[in-house]
Amino acid sequence: MKQPDAANRGPVLIVAPTSLLRNWEQEVEHHVEGRGFGSLIRLDGGALGSQKRREAQGTETQSGLPLLDLDWLDEAFEDGRAHRYWLLTTYTTLANYQHSLGKIPLSAIVTGEIQNIKNRSTLASKAVEAMNADFRIGLTGTPIENAAIDLWTIMDRIAPSSLGSGVEFRERYAAPNAENMAELHTRVFTDRGQMPPLGLRRLKEEVARDLPAKRRYLHPRLMPKVQADAYDLAQLKLANGGPGAALKMLHHIRSVSVHPGDTEATLPEQFIAKSARLDAVIDILRKIKEANERVLVFIEHRDMQFRFGEIVRHMFGLSKIDVINGDTPIPRRQDIVNRFQQHLKTDGGFDMLILGPKSAGTGLTLTAATHVIHLSRWWNPAVEEQCNDRVHRIGQSRPVSVHIPMALHPELGAQSFDSLLQSLMQRKRKLAEQALGLWETTKLMSQA
Repeated sequence: MKQPDAANRGPVLIVAPTSLLRNWEQEVEHHVEGRGFGSLIRLDGGALGSQKRREAQGTETQSGLPLLDLDWLDEAFEDGRAHRYWLLTTYTTLANYQHSLGKIPLSAIVTGEIQNIKNRSTLASKAVEAMNADFRIGLTGTPIENAAIDLWTIMDRIAPSSLGSGVEFRERYAAPNAENMAELHTRVFTDRGQMPPLGLRRLKEEVARDLPAKRRYLHPRLMPKVQADAYDLAQLKLANGGPGAALKMLHHIRSVSVHPGDTEATLPEQFIAKSARLDAVIDILRKIKEANERVLVFIEHRDMQFRFGEIVRHMFGLSKIDVINGDTPIPRRQDIVNRFQQHLKTDGGFDMLILGPKSAGTGLTLTAATHVIHLSRWWNPAVEEQCNDRVHRIGQSRPVSVHIPMALHPELGAQSFDSLLQSLMQRKRKLAEQALGLWETTKLMSQA
């Protein structure tokens, strides 16, 4: 881009989840000297409106026509100064306005949290594929969330055909084992003759050698009768339902394992007594408070986020407990983070944040906490590790404890949902570790 005789001196396009746009701005301001990327053009929210054609309505996915007025950029190309801009947008905006953005000859496209487009049939994934860029970079901490094919889709969006066809890839890696995962690691992370590797890994062990230990604790607790009865009923309906009903009931069993549900206005202590997981969490919180430390609690369901927050605020005498979820405006998120991180300057003792695992599991630095509790868990360990890494990251100076409360049915024991989910998470974690090169785990598995 800096060479005057370069064939294409277009702008850089950075695509990221909405919650990370402000973080990208701050990082560029901090790390890129003298506005080295040029002028920022934001293409999201209210800023997008100023780039639309006067008569434009709806989105390009509805009309099939370019709706953005980018004549100013055409003039910049003619004058040889298009490289003095960088564009910042979201995956949703890229999908909605892909006809306009796809016409721009980009010097580079950078896709942050690229696992967001691991499903190649989505509009956002197809939009990334359709961009006209000389150079492509994908950033992710979770290249494999559910299966090895996730990695294929990600790589196909960055370097098409580099890992062969999707059909070939599935045949080769659908049943993961130590041998084929080692082969996949070699294909992605080692030099290709005179060419550099497709993927580069930035490991904490290499860039943060002084990072304190992260310890995981399981907290199994027997379900009280009311929760076990609700579990039994859900399991009976699961056994008698068809495919659609079965999936619905499986989600219900997952929900019941957090709490059997309560529509009545019960006292906080009574609400907690109905849930083995909540009972375990309260005990964990008491110990954290005794130590005057801070904790993040990840909860998936919105209703439970706020009810739990009110109960805990009442029980532990906290004046306020903030919640970050998908409804939290971006400026508000940063205000909450800044308030919580103030503990690093002035230790205010025991404190807590409640977060949604998908909406707040990436992009936030919350090193004022030393504990993470997963009251409800996502289906895969990659998302869970992203949540843990809000605390266990550069800047953390104290050991981190991750707590997993588990509700065990008194008769099913190890066959309870929480135990089966833990086993599933462990298997997925080992798959990712093998494919991504944590060879100690691979060796242990191959010897087992």
